[in-house]
Amino acid sequence: MAEMFSEKAFAAFGSSWGKADYDTVLIRDLRTQCILGILPEERVTPQTVVFNAELYTDLTRALSCDDISETLNYARAAEIITATAASVRAGTAEYLAGRIIAALRQEFGERLQGILLEIQKPEILPDVSGVGVRVRRMFGGGND
Repeated sequence: MAEMFSEKAFAAFGSSWGKADYDTVLIRDLRTQCILGILPEERVTPQTVVFNAELYTDLTRALSCDDISETLNYARAAEIITATAASVRAGTAEYLAGRIIAALRQEFGERLQGILLEIQKPEILPDVSGVGVRVRRMFGGGND
């Protein structure tokens, strides 16, 4: 049973993965205040924006050791999302998504194999619980 969880066993399993098989580091319902939108009041008054992210990576080594350097640090990823949202002052959620993705790629490099990023504005339209965008980008293999 111990061999099943050894680094060698994980490496053998990981090498058989297809392109669609990724481990995922999750960030759910990250709420922050930022300038986002094209309406005049949105350009001056911060509003609540909610972020959800799936950071795709290979966690094979992290499964067999207790070392934060072998994973994508979700606390650092949340800091990057929050800081980028605060500094960009975007007109569109799509542009903000692009800036966040670029910042996360800069931080995590090749370890970030892809991302699904969702940005929601929960308070902008009456009778709607939220509006937003969902962007998926995969990196490597000439796809980035």
